[in-house]
Amino acid sequence: MTANGSVTAATRARARRQGIVTGAVGLAALIIGALIVSGLFGGFAWSSLYALVPQLHTLAWAAVVAFALPYVGGRDVRLAVVAVALAPLFAAVAAFVQLGVQGGGALFVVAGWQALTLTCAALLGAMAGVIDARRAAGGAPGAEDGQETHDDSPATDDAPASDAGAARRRRDGALSVAVLISLAVGGSLMLALPVEWFDVHFSIWTAADPPTADEIARYEWTAALALVAAASAVVLAVVRRRRGLIVASAITVVLGLGAAFVFQVPSGRFIPEPEPVVLEVDYPVCYGTTGDCPGG
Repeated sequence: MTANGSVTAATRARARRQGIVTGAVGLAALIIGALIVSGLFGGFAWSSLYALVPQLHTLAWAAVVAFALPYVGGRDVRLAVVAVALAPLFAAVAAFVQLGVQGGGALFVVAGWQALTLTCAALLGAMAGVIDARRAAGGAPGAEDGQETHDDSPATDDAPASDAGAARRRRDGALSVAVLISLAVGGSLMLALPVEWFDVHFSIWTAADPPTADEIARYEWTAALALVAAASAVVLAVVRRRRGLIVASAITVVLGLGAAFVFQVPSGRFIPEPEPVVLEVDYPVCYGTTGDCPGG
């Protein structure tokens, strides 16, 4: 086999591995989200295990990403971008098949929600796939451009240096996994905030009842844990010193703050109430028969 053939085979093998990691992590993120939401709304029950099974369009997306995209070639970043771009497309097609043209406004709501959740999961899967692909390439210069790198330097007996490098790679890998898990948890909690808000405020024909103490506590715990998870991702990403993870984690913190403010329970809790108007002038009590009323 020629050198070019060897490089091509290695590139294809890395692409197949990246596709599998991307699809698997995306599915895992959705399952984590389902567990968190089920815990927020009534707790876990064996009868609700079906909710942990990804929907058909999610499985179809993961299958295409894992077993079809690796054959399109190109850099690892290109595969990741295509994987994320396919997520809203699969969600829209699934919503159309489910509701049809007669779905009306519900079609856009279902399609939008499915697209949002699957795209978030696809982003996590894409990041995991790129990290794993570059780690497999050794993280050497050129690896980020999808090029295979080879170390043709003669072997040495410098075992301590080799052990230190292996330990550093294991540490970096563990930190990357911890960042992705924190992002998955934080993202799931953030997506639960609009669901909780809708659960509190949705009502037909009559005004919704004020939120109960349990609903307010559920919102506070959800928002707080979402921000803690996102902040933990930032700290871990800084320690990991990978720019992409730092940017993604920082964006998650900003989105978490926005979601906590927009979907606050009860509404208006973060907006100060206007102070009552106090009249500075002490007007005397006036009766029409006394003759001392202003204006006659």
